[in-house]
Amino acid sequence: MEIGWALGILFVFVTIVFIAIAFFLPEWVGITGNKAREIMEEQRGTVDIDAAEAGQEQDKPKDPVG
Repeated sequence: MEIGWALGILFVFVTIVFIAIAFFLPEWVGITGNKAREIMEEQRGTVDIDAAEAGQEQDKPKDPVG
């Protein structure tokens, strides 16, 4: 029965460590933090997200041939 207690305590400890890391360093565990959001917006460029979500077509460059 001691192994059950030891594994339970280990599980609780690892869970607490994971929660602490997720809170202080969210990018390390795959949670989108403020820094990741800034980078995503920067990479997104000038795409109009509201129009894309509404299903409207974005302004596309005109075909130089036609």
